[in-house]
Amino acid sequence: MVTRRGFLGMLGAGIGAWAARPLLAQGTGKKPNIVLFLVDDMGWQDTSVPFFFHQGRAVTTRLNRRYRTPNMERLAREGMRFSNAYACAICSPSRCSLMSGMNAARHRVTDWTLGVNDTTRFSPHSEGLHPPRWAANGLQPPGTAATGTCQPPWRVDERGKYRQPPFGAAEGAERYTLTMPFTNALAFPALLREAGYRTIHVGKAHWGSGEGPYNRAGATFGSSPGADPRAFGFDVNIAGAEHGGPNNYRGGTYGYGNLRGGNQFNIPGLDENNYYQDDVFLTDALTDMALRELERTRAADPDRPFYLYMAHYAIHSPLDNGRAWDHTRSASENVADDTANPNPGDGLAWGANERNYGTLIKGMDDSLGQILDWLEENGLREETLVLFMADNGGLSHAASVRGLANANAPARAGKGSCYEGGVREPMIAAWPGKIAPGSVCHEPVIIEDFYPTILDAAGVARPGADRLASTPAEVYGDAQPLRQVIDGESFLPLLLGTRATVRADGSERPLLWHYPNKWGEVDGTTPEYNFYTAMRLGRWKLIYQHSDRSFELYDLEEDIAETRDLAARRPALVDRLRRRMADLLRERGAQMPRVGSADGEAVPYPDETPLRLGGLTLRH
Repeated sequence: MVTRRGFLGMLGAGIGAWAARPLLAQGTGKKPNIVLFLVDDMGWQDTSVPFFFHQGRAVTTRLNRRYRTPNMERLAREGMRFSNAYACAICSPSRCSLMSGMNAARHRVTDWTLGVNDTTRFSPHSEGLHPPRWAANGLQPPGTAATGTCQPPWRVDERGKYRQPPFGAAEGAERYTLTMPFTNALAFPALLREAGYRTIHVGKAHWGSGEGPYNRAGATFGSSPGADPRAFGFDVNIAGAEHGGPNNYRGGTYGYGNLRGGNQFNIPGLDENNYYQDDVFLTDALTDMALRELERTRAADPDRPFYLYMAHYAIHSPLDNGRAWDHTRSASENVADDTANPNPGDGLAWGANERNYGTLIKGMDDSLGQILDWLEENGLREETLVLFMADNGGLSHAASVRGLANANAPARAGKGSCYEGGVREPMIAAWPGKIAPGSVCHEPVIIEDFYPTILDAAGVARPGADRLASTPAEVYGDAQPLRQVIDGESFLPLLLGTRATVRADGSERPLLWHYPNKWGEVDGTTPEYNFYTAMRLGRWKLIYQHSDRSFELYDLEEDIAETRDLAARRPALVDRLRRRMADLLRERGAQMPRVGSADGEAVPYPDETPLRLGGLTLRH
């Protein structure tokens, strides 16, 4: 494994040339454009770009050989790969950390959100544990109170087509009441817009609760302010609302779910440009609308910088032929006759779901290529920072489409888990003239780091405490308001090659994952997916299992699969790390699960419980 001191050598000769250049777009004197390309449910190895490095060398895995992503390869050649990039294990926590800069332990959106006041989000329990009163209503814009008036982000007109009323207009406004908790946050797109950026949201939001489809069949459904991306500073919202996945990827007679009856996962706002009639696949429809919006931006003011958040629903389920078969990338709906996507013969499972999963990856990669092509054709490539990231680990054991014991091998487990398969992500950053091409960064970074990094790259001042949001104490019944704090740390110096570490003093910083919930999408009570806190510090990863108050310790440099628990051999190290973990949890006001019932005692913080290792109990 390459050391931190050896990092700069990995970047190759001439790195100072990139570091010395100003952040303003080359030759224009304007702020750079920024594209954040976020993929849903993409595993760390679901690409032909290797992100696994061992002893300083890239390791090509079985999954790297199965999937072909030439545009990700292209982006990696142009810029920097991150071998230790992380998100949360589940989508809503990651997306709320991205938007707010807060760690999930602080913002308390620790599970995925959907319906307003959805009490079922609190009900899953196992192993004698119940979730706390976490933020089931998700992220809300600054100043949101428990009751008020807002618009749903979409309406259905008399012709049955989706439309967006002007944001904040009185038309269609309705009362809302949030009886379940939520967290207010000032999002960075609002700051970019204040600084002159045109801010464009395309695809999946999944921050605040709502009740779509909206106004269908004459009924009026409630919402919350946070269901609309425009409430967080986006000028444009294309197809975003509270839902976290698509009911259907297929247009035409399927209409992305809208023409097959009402469903909360129907994708709104794509019933224009003949997407329904022409049976345009969802990934392509979103890409087309994103490019149309970029064209409008350029036509209105070619000197105005833009921020494009290209948040694809791909490669989230469903995967069956009826909802996810992509006729543009397949020769036949019948897997046996699909010469465009034949069985790779790699010894892993192959059927309709596997084929469709692969075409979802292809479609996502094609979209990335179309956006890169547009930037180049319009002379904007050197003026644009492009960031590629995923929101959580790949498919879990229960949903694996690969036939692997560990769905994200060599990493363990998958989406919903704190093991590496659930949180480690494919990440690339490219910015010609600024980021050294073909470079690799081994420094650990996490999803909340994007907030300060994007602001720094745009030359926009980070908000002070007087601007950051506050959630009233009564929302959680706490003694004090929940105040927004930017936990993320800028990785811009890593991109520019001016530092090898996130922190200027070179110190290792802890990364924290906190999930006081039960992952309801995996059967059983396996501790891989339920009630845990995990922390990485340098090469070490400590896991605190809430169910039995046990600890696990792994050396990630030598054991990426997390199969060799070293806790019993290193009790002093476990004790030191668990104290650091507890300090972070306290500082961030982390909620803990409840024992026995929803009103039971809280599970103790990791330094408040006896240390049980190898059959011994150590008390302090």
